[in-house]
Amino acid sequence: RPSCTRGTLRLPESWVALDTPLPVVLEPLAEEGYRLIVSHPDLEAELNWLGGQRLDIRVRKLDSEILQPLVASLLDVSAVGGAMAGQATIDEQGFQLDLVLEDLFFDSKAGYFAGAGLDLEVGVNHSSDQTGYVLNMSQSAGELLLGPVYLPPPVAPVTLRTELGLTESGSWTARDLSFSDPGALSMKAELSVRSEGDTWTLESVRLDSLDADLAGLWKRWLDGPAAAAGFPELEASGLVSGSLEWAAGGKARIDFEGVDIDLNDPMGRFGLKGFAVAVQGSNRASQLEMSWQGLQLMGLTLAPSAAEFHYDEVGWRLLNPVHMGLLDGALVIEGLAWLQIEELESKLVMDVRIDPLDLAALTGELGLPELGGRLAGRFPGVTYSDGRLAFTGGIDVNAFSGRIGVADLVVERLFGSTPALSAQVDMDRLDLLELTGAFGFGRMEGQASGYVHGLRLLDWRPVAMDARLYTHDDAPVRRISQRAVDNLSSLGGGGSALISGTVLRVFEDFPYARAGLACRLENNICRIDGVAPHESGGFLIVEGRGLPRLDVVGHRRLVDWPRLTSQLAAMMASGSAEPGENHGGSGP
Repeated sequence: RPSCTRGTLRLPESWVALDTPLPVVLEPLAEEGYRLIVSHPDLEAELNWLGGQRLDIRVRKLDSEILQPLVASLLDVSAVGGAMAGQATIDEQGFQLDLVLEDLFFDSKAGYFAGAGLDLEVGVNHSSDQTGYVLNMSQSAGELLLGPVYLPPPVAPVTLRTELGLTESGSWTARDLSFSDPGALSMKAELSVRSEGDTWTLESVRLDSLDADLAGLWKRWLDGPAAAAGFPELEASGLVSGSLEWAAGGKARIDFEGVDIDLNDPMGRFGLKGFAVAVQGSNRASQLEMSWQGLQLMGLTLAPSAAEFHYDEVGWRLLNPVHMGLLDGALVIEGLAWLQIEELESKLVMDVRIDPLDLAALTGELGLPELGGRLAGRFPGVTYSDGRLAFTGGIDVNAFSGRIGVADLVVERLFGSTPALSAQVDMDRLDLLELTGAFGFGRMEGQASGYVHGLRLLDWRPVAMDARLYTHDDAPVRRISQRAVDNLSSLGGGGSALISGTVLRVFEDFPYARAGLACRLENNICRIDGVAPHESGGFLIVEGRGLPRLDVVGHRRLVDWPRLTSQLAAMMASGSAEPGENHGGSGP
């Protein structure tokens, strides 16, 4: 039989990236077989063909980088490398493939999928008496990027086993699928998918069991998607287990339970402690129960509570009101529904109220200047659509012996990276002595009303508004201190007090007829205005009366908004009382 001891083999450039041909040796074997030996610095392999009855392939060494042309033609990969070894056997009994890959790396053309330092073991087995292929995979080292999911190196080997098959209808099935990521997730399942062109459609899934440790699961699988959604470095713990069954167009069932779940947002936006949840039922009717021992929202601590939901063809509905104590009041969710009616613009509908609570305690909890009074609100129709939370009704704040009303409140991306808020705010008959005392602005006596219309916050910072605050000329006492005069003059864009410096030093405060300040904010510029034009070409911020008469006049209409806010912060930070000044007001 023929043999060849100094042969060469050239493979198409579309298969391998090799500059030189492969040296090969072809020698006969017993039983009318042949052995083909390939020896190259990047590839050492041996093929044994035993008379058409058995084919053995052994790869002792393979630099997978030389396979990049072939891999790139089959997959969306721009780079691949690493060492590979393995063997395959094909005979009348079936097919067996075992591969070992070390320090494997790859990168997709779009950059959404990548791997580095991967150590993998892959086994594929098919017997003549089986209809499918048994797949075994194990990852013992390396990191992976799967879209938004970043998987750091595993603490123990991650394993996957399943039997893949193709049905007569053209669907691929994964039977007896078992997956284990120690310390994070383990599950047993079966699923079926169908390929239609470039897309894959899930036809059915049966999850026989799932057990997850939320601490490990969050670090390895959920931290990346959570960060992309605006929740970076979220801390989580707890246990989740359950099962489900679903088929397209058919009946579905679910049975899940989560216990001892804790969530902590390092940015302080929310926190959850001792959360428990259980859901059980089918796609026709299900029950959802949840409870928590601690809940924090934006720095506020809510009392423990529980909620129960029912699901039917209309959607999810809250069965009983949820009462969560907050300071000396409460946040009450009277009704909540997540509807699956197609023609509805908003799927989430809520009825919420705030039972009156002490405003001084609330502002203290939030780290804000202490305000007196009570806060209450009622939102008879809260809706949610496309990340937009809209409140009908409004909030009533009884503060500074007057009223502050908030209406048309809309919040977008509440817990996202750039939350936005819009609202209309109206203020009626606020006591200026309490107001200026609370913010350390300098003492003013009288009453003021005003509004902040078209308010728009981005990342909780004002970017647009039309605001005005003005005093009432029927207030029995209207006086302003030296420090308040100085601050108003400064806020007026370089305003001045039309009175001699000697008089300013002699008197501690001055009577005024009216006062007011307005700001129309747009494109980081605040257009300032007062209560009336002044003959000097400026505008009156404070119009004096009696003796000694004092007028505060502003001269600069356009003021840089960041500079203005830094001025306000500096004024409040240095808000010590003037000699003889009594802030009175809302605090102690």
